[in-house]
Amino acid sequence: MHRTADAMVAAVRREVADLVDVAARDGELDWDAYARTWWRMVRQLVLGTSARDDEALTDDLHVLRATANWAFLHPARRARRDRFLEAVRRRIAFAEPGSLAASMPFAHVTGRTEPEQQVPQWLFAFDAAAWASYRALALLASHPDALARAREEIAGRDLSVTQDLPYLRAVVLESLRLWPTTPALLRETTAPTRWEGRRVPEDTLVLTYAPYFHRDDERLEEADRFAPELWTGPRTEADWPLVPFSAGPAECPGRNLVLHVTSTVLALLVDASGEDGPRLVGRHPLDPDAALPGTLDPFSLRFALGPAGD
Repeated sequence: MHRTADAMVAAVRREVADLVDVAARDGELDWDAYARTWWRMVRQLVLGTSARDDEALTDDLHVLRATANWAFLHPARRARRDRFLEAVRRRIAFAEPGSLAASMPFAHVTGRTEPEQQVPQWLFAFDAAAWASYRALALLASHPDALARAREEIAGRDLSVTQDLPYLRAVVLESLRLWPTTPALLRETTAPTRWEGRRVPEDTLVLTYAPYFHRDDERLEEADRFAPELWTGPRTEADWPLVPFSAGPAECPGRNLVLHVTSTVLALLVDASGEDGPRLVGRHPLDPDAALPGTLDPFSLRFALGPAGD
């Protein structure tokens, strides 16, 4: 657990409570409501409660990311980038206790480092966690046995304080196995290597395509079904390449932080939904008795959180 986990749980609880109220008012939970709540929560986790409603900051980040996807084919947005980074620096200067940014004064700084440049990484890394957690909610809503086990895990727990929720963490990991948010892992050899009987020279780029390995039905019996039990036991080298957070020296350093936040969000939504929810509504491609689809569009998923018939 992160050292500021208790402050994080408090922010997550506030935002999920508001989200549940919105879903009750609108009759269902959709992606737009979830995403708005998610980014309010993320801004607080990264920068503090005063950043909750600073949509301009994350809007700028989204525009800059979309521009960067075009690389040299799109003109640079230098003015917007300068505005965004200046806003980040201001937030860091007044970072609140319990936020990730509050760790910045303790960062090791040299003439070649700019710690504030890590903050955009923290912010946009949470984007993938939004997709993964929303899809994880869909997996629970479409698999009654898994939903029952999730309810068992949270039964009797005080969700106002930090809880370790291994099963719900496994549900998020399984969402990432089935639908990786980072499909291509890039590495580079640092020495001549033997690969499949052939010599690979130093400085060779190696691409691991996660969707292929995560659903390799020749080595993985559970390839196309929802199997959170894959993640509930000890992990070994034999589990490679099931790598939703990458692996080795370049493994995502935010793995445990993201799993704590997403499992807490799921726990609160399941708890607020009562015995009948959450339920997927409308057309969706998730059938617990059939192979799960190779892709899943989170933007079209809708949920009912209250009792059936409400």
